[in-house]
Amino acid sequence: MDIIKIRFGTGLQDIHEHIQRLMDEMLSISRPFLTTNTSSWIPDADIYETDEGYVIVLNLAGVRKEDIEVFLYEDYLYIKGVRYQPVKTSDVIRYHQLELSYGRFERAFRIPLSVDRNSIEAIWMDGLLMIRMRKQTPISRNIRVEVR
Repeated sequence: MDIIKIRFGTGLQDIHEHIQRLMDEMLSISRPFLTTNTSSWIPDADIYETDEGYVIVLNLAGVRKEDIEVFLYEDYLYIKGVRYQPVKTSDVIRYHQLELSYGRFERAFRIPLSVDRNSIEAIWMDGLLMIRMRKQTPISRNIRVEVR
């Protein structure tokens, strides 16, 4: 049996992260691409369901289409990219207000079993990335195997 050291006085965030790591290890949950420390900012997203499927819309104003990567890995849809500052920081004398975020971003969304994985399409329009996914007949997780 492993001895677990808990450090008190390090802040609630450290305790939360430690407990989360322990739970992930106990449940053997792996998240190979889901990292928060590499993202400079997190784009806003809307997710909604229609009769035909699901739609994810991300606000990616200022991000170039060629700087966006969308891919499916296991049950997660990943959107990664980068938004560059339009002005060189060396040209700035003084900042008066800073509300926009720049740099790398990453979002991950768990995809329902009812999604037809071959139907996923990403459409870029006016600073918004729209990802459409059609529904299919749900795949049964219970499969009877004939014994011969």
